[in-house]
Order: sequence, then structure tokens, then C-alpha cells
Amino acid sequence: MALRQLAALGVAFGVVEIVLFPPGRWQDVAHAVAYTVTAWVYLGAGIAAWSRRPGSRIGPLLTAGGGMWLLCGLASTTVPVLVGLGIVVATIPVAVLLHVLLAFPSGHLGDRWSRLLVVGGYVTTTVLQAPVWLWDPASPFLFADRPDLLFAGRLVNSTCAFVVILGTAAVVVARLRAARTADRPVLAPLYLYGGGAIVVVVVAGNLYRVAPVDPVVVDWVQVALLAGVPIAFAAGVLLGGFARTAAIEELGVWLGSTERRRGEVGPALARTLGDPSLTLAFRGDDGSWVDGDGHPAVVPPGLALVPIELAGRPVGAIVHDPSLQPNPDTVRAAGRVVAIAVDRERLTARLLAEQEQLRESRTRLVEAGDRERRRLARDLHDRLQSRLVLLALRAGTARPETADLEAFRRDVDQVAAEVRSIVAGVMPALLIERGLSSAVEDMLARTPLQTRLDTDDLDGPGLPPSVEGTAYHVVAESITNTVKHAVASSLVVGLHHRTGVLTVSVHDDGCGGAVASGGTGLRGLRDRVEALGGRFAVDSPDEGGTTVVAEIPCAS
Repeated sequence: MALRQLAALGVAFGVVEIVLFPPGRWQDVAHAVAYTVTAWVYLGAGIAAWSRRPGSRIGPLLTAGGGMWLLCGLASTTVPVLVGLGIVVATIPVAVLLHVLLAFPSGHLGDRWSRLLVVGGYVTTTVLQAPVWLWDPASPFLFADRPDLLFAGRLVNSTCAFVVILGTAAVVVARLRAARTADRPVLAPLYLYGGGAIVVVVVAGNLYRVAPVDPVVVDWVQVALLAGVPIAFAAGVLLGGFARTAAIEELGVWLGSTERRRGEVGPALARTLGDPSLTLAFRGDDGSWVDGDGHPAVVPPGLALVPIELAGRPVGAIVHDPSLQPNPDTVRAAGRVVAIAVDRERLTARLLAEQEQLRESRTRLVEAGDRERRRLARDLHDRLQSRLVLLALRAGTARPETADLEAFRRDVDQVAAEVRSIVAGVMPALLIERGLSSAVEDMLARTPLQTRLDTDDLDGPGLPPSVEGTAYHVVAESITNTVKHAVASSLVVGLHHRTGVLTVSVHDDGCGGAVASGGTGLRGLRDRVEALGGRFAVDSPDEGGTTVVAEIPCAS
């Protein structure tokens, strides 16, 4: 919005300026209007560059140059004050051209010599122009008619301009020699045109004093050359890889000066490299590539993947269209600029994924607990309540004969067995009374497979009840899966307590193919283990057996 307002202000200023031009020969009017049109060219190119790449100062410089050209045009009006202002700033556009030339493509003056040359250019076109304003009889600011001082002032001005031009040429040549081979086809014509325009404008400005040349023609040549400057620099910005190099510099400025929200780095990188199909992939904990939501990243046919490294380790990758950006070095350079931001997004994505997994795990634990309570309530209602009601009825009608009492005793024994079965399904009494090793050993004794228990002395105090209960359920669920699905002949259970961690392992020699997230049983075990801060893993290659390992932190 601000740039549109600036453009509207420039157009309105130029229109008012044209209205203030005095009527006369069409050649004179055209010459005056040429300044305004040149100003509009600078403003248009500057505002376009400013809006497209706000991180570069080239746009503001060209826009400022347009403002200077509008002020120069005031010299052709009929208002004395405006005429004087136009004369004062008449040569400043040359200094602006010098500034743009030495600051391209980022707009920053990167070395001391460039800054000194730009300062020298502005001093030459302002302060050292004072002799022309004060001692030239044609000047509205004439202080005294002193041809000697005017000659000395012009000599100093021309000498300083010559030194600035030579210094600029030396800097430009040094930059061309240091530039990458791929950048030289863009830089060389641009520097040649910009530097040539400065030389021609400065030389032509003094030519009519020593040669019979029409000053109006000289002025037309100067205006024509300087009017092409913004077009030339805009064309240079739009040419291939060098444009991307400039944009990458601006991307770095954006990264360092903007508070970013999650997901903004990828679109910014896509704009920088000119590839709307570009996406970012992140390095997962297992070494695979994932997208911002933690899902596996897929590289569509025809696209390329370029890794992004930070301190020698891959943190992400750029998935791009090589037909739009064929130079992988440019893509890698952009990757180096955004590496820290990509690593930050990777960590954020991982944290969000872990939070989502934790939420899902807690939901599953709540649902599992609810299912267990429902099962217990159903068992108590369907299996015990009806039996107890029948026992109460029989107790009220039983006769003291031996047969009735014997039948009543058998029913009581069956109810007691039902109670023991239900309690064992919730928490085995042997686990509570004698500890984890004994409870697992009893479970293995009832397993229809060849079994072996490899364990430390875990009986007695030491393990928290929650750890014992979780470990028991890991073994029980693993044995159940082995008997039902593994087609195994033997299994080995390991229980080891080391440095505050209880390691539970169950290995069978079955058909394999189990996955930790493949069913509610193993997934429920993983949720229980991770809820205690532990780690749960399943290794089950096809035809290679299955190994379930749970590492559960506990008090030492």
C-alpha cells in the first residue's frame, strides 16, 4: 500500500511539473518532459524492485533516483525558486547511478573503497558544484562574475570526478575478476553500461565548452543514457542464476530481521528460487525424510532432492524442480542460508508430532482402562452375580441331607474359582504376593511351548508396583501373540534390572511379521511403557522370529 501511494505521489508530482512548463517550441517542451518521463522510469523500476525484493536496497535507490529526476525537471518551470532547486540537484542523478552501480545487487556497499567512492560522488555533484552556482553568469544564484574562480572550481570538480571514475573502474574490474564464472555474463554488460554511462555523461557535460557542440544535444544524450540505467539493472536482476544469488542474499536478510511463523521458510525459499513446486523435507529420528507433519516425504517423478546440512549433519532437504533451477549449487547455497531455520522447523515438527503421539497415547490408555472396567463389570454381573443369587436361593431351600450340602459346597468352590479368575485377569495374586519373577515363571509353566526364563533376582522389594504390572503385561501379551499368531515352538523371556532400568524381552522362533502399531495389543503395551517414560520396540523380520523389548525406568 505504501509503495502504491509513493507511485501515485510521483505521478502526481510529474503531472504538476509538466503543467508548470512554459509553452514554447515543441522541441523545448519535449526536452523538459523528457526529465519527467525519465523520473517515472526510475520510479517504476525502483518500486517494482522494492516490492519484489524488499530485502535489497536497489529498489529504494532507484526510487530515490526518480525523485532526484523530478527535482531536476523543476529547472524547466517558470517558478524562480523551483528553477533554482532544479539547478542545484541537476547532477545528483549521476551520483545515484554511481551508488547503484557499486551497491548492486544487494544495495549494500560491502567494502570501504565503495563507500568512499559513493561519498566522493555525492560530494562532487553537490558541494563541488558550488562554483557553478555562485560565479557562472547564467546561474540564478550569481554572487559575483569571477571567471577565474569559476574555471578553478570546474577544474577541481572535473579532477575529482575523474578520480571517482577511475576508482569505480578499479572496483568494478576487481569484482568481475572475483565473481563466479556463471555471474560474469550478467555483471560484465551491466557494469560496462553503468560505468560507460557515467563516463559519457561526465565527459559530455564539459564537451560543449571546448568543442562546437549544441548543449541541447549533449543534454539529450545524457538524459537518454541515464534513462536506460534502471531498465538495464532491472534486466540484470531478472537474468537467471545471478538473480537467484541476489535473492539468496535478500533471503538471509529476511531470516535475520523477521520474526517468522512455522511454515514460512518453505514458501520464502520457493519465491527465492523461483520454483512454486518447491517443498521442504526434514530428517527424521530414523534417518528417513518426513514432511512438516511427520509423514514420510515423497519425491514426485521429475523432482530432485538436495540435502541441507548444518555443522556437517543433514537436517533437511529441498525438493525442487531441476528444470526451473538447473544449477544445484544455487539450491545448495540457498540451503546453507536457511539451514538453521530448517533445523528449528524440524525440531518444532518433531515436538508437535511427539505431542500428538502423546495425546493419542493418553487417549488409548483412557479407552483401554475404560474397556477393562467394562469387562470387569460385565464379568462380575454375568458370571458372579447370577451364581451368587442362585447360591442364596439354594441356601434358603437346602435340606440338611448330605447330597444337598455337597452340591452347595461344589457351587461355592466354583464361585471362588470364578473370583480367582477375574482377579487374576486384573492383577495376578502371585505377582502381588511373590513378585515379578515368580509370576512370570508360573505363566511360562502354563504355556504350551518350550520356554526358558533368563532373569536376575527380582523377587522381593525394589520394583514399583506400576513397573511390575507393566512388565507382567508385556510378557503376558507377547506370549499370547506368540501362541495365537507366531507358529512358534519355543520362546525365551528375559528380565534384567540394571542401573535403574528394568529390561523385559520376549523372543520366539516363529514366522515374524509383527509391528508395534499393527494391533491394539502391542500398541497398548507401547502406550503403557511410554507412559512410564520407557522405550518399547518390536523386531520381527519375516521368517525370523519376533523380539519384543521394553525398557522401563524404575527406582534402583
